[in-house]
Amino acid sequence: MQTIGQSTRDPLDPFLLTRLIILLQTLNHWLHIVSSAAWIGGIYYFLFVSAPAVHALTPKPALDVLNRARRHFQILTWVAISLLLLTGLLKFLLTGIPSGGGYRGISVVKLFLFLAMIFHHCLQSFKYSPRITLLTAQTQPEITAWTEPLQNHWKRWFVLHKINAALGPIVLLLGLALSRS
Repeated sequence: MQTIGQSTRDPLDPFLLTRLIILLQTLNHWLHIVSSAAWIGGIYYFLFVSAPAVHALTPKPALDVLNRARRHFQILTWVAISLLLLTGLLKFLLTGIPSGGGYRGISVVKLFLFLAMIFHHCLQSFKYSPRITLLTAQTQPEITAWTEPLQNHWKRWFVLHKINAALGPIVLLLGLALSRS
């Protein structure tokens, strides 16, 4: 016997499952786009806002501000990378790889460039950042210029950052091409 307000639908109703899958795909797609925007946007914000802003400061405060900005950027980046990996894998599991239209080729190139960006970020985070943090902490407040080792580590960190700034839009355009094929 059925009471008022009780649904007679089977929980495994194909219509409900289809709607649930569409909702999951839409949410996954949205999260993937937001994560991409956060990572790529963070790269450009650091390059064009944070880094130039420290030139107006004296060396020690400039180092402290730039180092703090780098730490915040890295937290944002690792969250975005984790979400991109998770949502990309979920997209693959939900939809698979369509055949034809160059989809596979574009997917392989996009994945290779994305992994290259992650590799660059790993170098930034695990090779250069610890040394930058240590050298920044050891820097005396009365310095008039950055020390040579600190400057060299920042230069290497920024080279990798600029490479990712160049690769990011390419990966985004490849993603757009995938959505159109």
